[in-house]
Amino acid sequence: MKSWQLLGYLGLLPFAGFLYLSVVLEDSSVWAQQAFIAYSAIIVSFIAGTLWRKAEDNTRLTQQIISNLLSLIAFTALLMPGDLALIVLSFSFMFLFLYEKKLAITEQINDVDVAYMRMRFWLTFIVLSLHTSAYYLWFIYIATQ
Repeated sequence: MKSWQLLGYLGLLPFAGFLYLSVVLEDSSVWAQQAFIAYSAIIVSFIAGTLWRKAEDNTRLTQQIISNLLSLIAFTALLMPGDLALIVLSFSFMFLFLYEKKLAITEQINDVDVAYMRMRFWLTFIVLSLHTSAYYLWFIYIATQ
């Protein structure tokens, strides 16, 4: 496993850890929920930043604008109620994956790009699963108890 793959998968640990803590720590569940959402916003901004490339053509300009918009959306999610923040951040992760996939198809793709996109698919799938679990546990399951 390459270091970038290892780092990508290790990046899932805070999501899983904060979700776990939000369920088991009764007194600190709100803190763990906020930490989960904050970490999610940071990761959306980080991935969006990878779209940034120095160039003067319109393709790169579009990528730069999308990168900045997604970072602002992620920041705004920090100011939203938790249920809405989870939805906004989930859609941001989905959009980022689909946009990166589109870019990979239009640019010359090599073995590293294929491996990266495979990893990105699984990371996105797991992150979305964790966000869905968080939404269910925090806003649906608790409401029925």
